[in-house]
Amino acid sequence: MAYKLRSLVGMLAGAALLAGCASSMKVGNNFDYNSFAARVQPGVSTGKEVAQWLGQPYGRGVELLPDGTRMNVWTYYYGVGQIPSGANTTFKMLQVKLDQQDRVQGYVWSGDLSGTKVEERSK
Repeated sequence: MAYKLRSLVGMLAGAALLAGCASSMKVGNNFDYNSFAARVQPGVSTGKEVAQWLGQPYGRGVELLPDGTRMNVWTYYYGVGQIPSGANTTFKMLQVKLDQQDRVQGYVWSGDLSGTKVEERSK
C-alpha cells in the first residue's frame, strides 16, 4: 500500500511539473487587419504599399485562375497560444493577391473579427 501511495504521489508531482512547463508560443508578426482593410484599394494599391503597411510577407506563392491568369499571393499570419494545452490560442491569416503588374486584385482574411466594424466584416 505504501508503494502505491508513493507511486501516486510521484505521478501527481510529475504531472504538476509538466503543467508548470507549459509555455506560450508565438508565430509570425501581429498586424492590424482593420488598418489594412481601410487602406487597400483593389486595382489601385500596389505590392510596395502592402509591404509598407504590413512588412514583408512570410510566404509567397502563385494562384492560377481558371482563365489562365496567374496571381502572386503574399501570406501574412500571426498566432499565439499555450503549449501543449492550446489554451488561449488565436490565429489570423491574410493572403493578398497581386496581378502581374503588382496591383492588389483581392485578399482573403481568416481570423477573429471581434471588435471589427460591421461594415468591415462583409469585405
